[in-house]
Order: sequence, then C-alpha cells, then structure tokens
Amino acid sequence: MARRNRVVVRFRAGPSWTSGPPEDQPDWDAHADYVDDLVERGLFVMGGPFGDFSGSMVLYEGVSADEVREIVARDPFVHNGVFVLESVQDWTVYVDELTPRATSGD
Repeated sequence: MARRNRVVVRFRAGPSWTSGPPEDQPDWDAHADYVDDLVERGLFVMGGPFGDFSGSMVLYEGVSADEVREIVARDPFVHNGVFVLESVQDWTVYVDELTPRATSGD
C-alpha cells in the first residue's frame, strides 16, 4: 500500500469575514492569486470553505507542516483577518481514490 505524506490545515472564519462565500470577502483576488500560484507549484492540492462558511480546510502536499505554517502566514486572507489559523497537522494518507495512480510502464 502506497503512503503519501500531506499536511491538513484548518481555518476558522476571522473577524473580517463578512456573510457569504469566500469570493465575497475582502482581498479575494489577492487570495485567489496566491492560491493559484501554490496550485501551479503542486503544493496546494485541495481546499475550500465549509458549507456554513464557518471556516475552510486545505490539503498541502510535498511540504512539511513547518513549511506550510510559513506559506499560510503569507496568505492575504490570513493577513487581513478573513481566516484565522486553527491547526496545521501532518497527515499520512493510506487510501487515496482521488489521485490518479501511475500505470505500469510510466
């Protein structure tokens, strides 16, 4: 069984979070650009808000929990109080049906 080391980050809505979805929050464009860069670099692999907009969860890959703390500290949503960091946790994934598997011969 293949294992993958990932990092799970949980945010809660901060004092700057207004009602509505993330794209209605202050500095959405700067946050989206920041996340897009992390996605392009292969670090940010999954994320989004909870259904009640009480916070958000993000999954990182290829970086340590300490590196993720540094990455998160530079997020515009953290800087402006839309997000408040709740936790950063290493996670060893044993079952992953979302990531495409390499086929023999690759």
